[in-house]
Amino acid sequence: MITDLPDPITLEIIRHRLDGINDEAAIMLRRVSGSQIAVEANDLNTAITTADGTVVACGKYVLCQVASLNLVTRDVLDNYRENPGIAAGDQFLTNDPYVGTLHQPDVVLIAPVFHQGTLIGWCGSTVHQSDVGGGTAGGLSLDSQSIFDEPLPMPPIRIVEGDRIRRDIERDYLARSRTPQLNALDLAGQIAANRAAVQAVQALCVRYGAAAVVAAMDHLVDVAEVQLRERLRALPDGSWRQVSYLQRGRPTADDADVYAVRLTVSKTGDELELDFSASSPQAPGGINAALPALVNFSIASVLIYLCADLLWVPGAVPRVVRIVSREGTVAHARWPAGVAMSTATSCQAIRSVVNGCLSRMLESSAEHADRTMAGCQSSGAGGGVFAGTSRTGEPFSSMTLDELTGGGGATAVVDGADSSGSTTSPGAACANVEVNESYLPVLYLERRELADSAGPGRRRGGSGCSIVLRPHGTADPIQVVSFAQGLQHPSAIGLAGGDPGRQSVFAVLPAGSEQAWQSGPVRELPLPDAKVRLAAGEVHLAVTQGGGGYGDPLDRNPDDVVADVVAGHVSRAGAARDYGVLLLDGPHPALDEAATTTTRAQLRQDRIGGRAPAPALSQRPGRRWTTTLDLTSGVAGDRIVCARCGGDLGAADGDPYSRMALQEVPTSGVAPWPVRFPGSERFVVRRLHCPHCGVRMDVQVALRTDPVVRAAEPR
Repeated sequence: MITDLPDPITLEIIRHRLDGINDEAAIMLRRVSGSQIAVEANDLNTAITTADGTVVACGKYVLCQVASLNLVTRDVLDNYRENPGIAAGDQFLTNDPYVGTLHQPDVVLIAPVFHQGTLIGWCGSTVHQSDVGGGTAGGLSLDSQSIFDEPLPMPPIRIVEGDRIRRDIERDYLARSRTPQLNALDLAGQIAANRAAVQAVQALCVRYGAAAVVAAMDHLVDVAEVQLRERLRALPDGSWRQVSYLQRGRPTADDADVYAVRLTVSKTGDELELDFSASSPQAPGGINAALPALVNFSIASVLIYLCADLLWVPGAVPRVVRIVSREGTVAHARWPAGVAMSTATSCQAIRSVVNGCLSRMLESSAEHADRTMAGCQSSGAGGGVFAGTSRTGEPFSSMTLDELTGGGGATAVVDGADSSGSTTSPGAACANVEVNESYLPVLYLERRELADSAGPGRRRGGSGCSIVLRPHGTADPIQVVSFAQGLQHPSAIGLAGGDPGRQSVFAVLPAGSEQAWQSGPVRELPLPDAKVRLAAGEVHLAVTQGGGGYGDPLDRNPDDVVADVVAGHVSRAGAARDYGVLLLDGPHPALDEAATTTTRAQLRQDRIGGRAPAPALSQRPGRRWTTTLDLTSGVAGDRIVCARCGGDLGAADGDPYSRMALQEVPTSGVAPWPVRFPGSERFVVRRLHCPHCGVRMDVQVALRTDPVVRAAEPR
């Protein structure tokens, strides 16, 4: 029992003040920093923790950085209490992904909070810094074989002592970077933000008493745990599965270049388990995730999907959610595996599978089904690092953050947000075009939302974007390190029969030829590698991924499809192909109602071998299990049936997905542009339909040789 817990009004004042202090720290960090990554894109976060490192308040920027503070704080407490010691005015820096950061460019700085000689908490921040050394500009490498080919991580080190920066440590840190001036500004911003947050928490202790502040922080964690457990108890027990694929290097005959992140989520009562142990063995290069990255992205996804309307206290999640993994896999790499590319590769796959499983879990409850959301864009080939030498001879290296123009996932009630970025980075944004042009010697020719990039569904996913730029202000070729994922297949999953968001595109083309690639026959583009250069007379083309759709596209209101065509989110051809909606001839899109009715009826018949579809029921036939499946009980035992027509799909303990009518299409058939990349022929989009009425029940992206996934299993 917490004896020093303040009264309810004071407790609320302390809670809001902690959130305010943390937000003010993030604002200060952005104002001091000079990097467009921090100032424009908000690729940062701040947090306040208890004395043992439990995160109580966090920023809403890049949410998947939030667990880093708790992991780094724990490491400092475990290793440095006596030597070198932890004292007031100290700050510890690290970019070690095996300790707590996502990857080496994410730099964490933490500061202890002392009141009258007693440690009562920590304040900290994370910023993605432009370059932290290594063999490749930006710290990211497509061809690293281990972490020794990447920026060598710095374990936690005291860089501020007694409120004075250690110039020897700062000098050592900045000497590693190709962009020391930008890194120095980011570091100054983090130090200032931490110092201000520490002083504000100390002032809170003076006003209300340290015992009351500590008791309030502990109480907030306890209450958030109770709320999360109540949310889980309101959901049916079961298991949910999702797979997301990664590629590294050139395609091989045995698919050895393909890695899978496989997740099974199991929920029993008020406990949740995320089991990643079936994921592929770790890769020889930098696409792996170390355990802290796995934890960070998992906790961020749980917060977004299960806690959005609950008390927002990240430290409560590990009390309720058990993360199971196997060291030596692509989702939990063993030292010294390369991990610098993790945030654009394996971490996106981790986010995708957690989002998919948690959304399937939520849709099993009528009360919480509206909280489900299809997959959002992934940091694929739309993102990357541009590096080289400017006309004045100065080195440059920075991300553009253009990948954050990808689309958001659709929900059961609304379309996905267009060009909205990632769910686990709710406060992040793509940098302004003019700002990128001021930091990099490039000129943008186009950044626009792209028709047919969104995943079709009853609710459409958000549209992704097409970005075209060229060199400007440098005579030397620009090195381009593409994130290089999502080219061969989509990765933003759809839900309840919605299609995935469309995949990325990456190319360096002769200037003026980019428009020709948007139409005509399907053509093959090379995969990006470490040798890619952007020279005068060429353009860099990237297409960001759209968000996943929700529900059967044939159930979308035809008028909404016409409105999408008018707005440029769907082409005329896409309306017919994806939605069965035909338009009258003429300059202004208008619905051909008769042709649409006929086309949709034919498409439903085609899904089930030309048979007449069973009629829809007036109400659901049983207890909701997913949006498209119900559970019934009778003389034949517990059965799984179609929620629309009541058609039987087998025993409740069987696999209904194996009984669904399957249509497979190549991933190149759903690409936003008529292009494909080497190896894409190995992947398919599997559309699963009720064999009785033809409604689309699920869509899975898979290797041709992999089995259909039993995505939802009741218990």
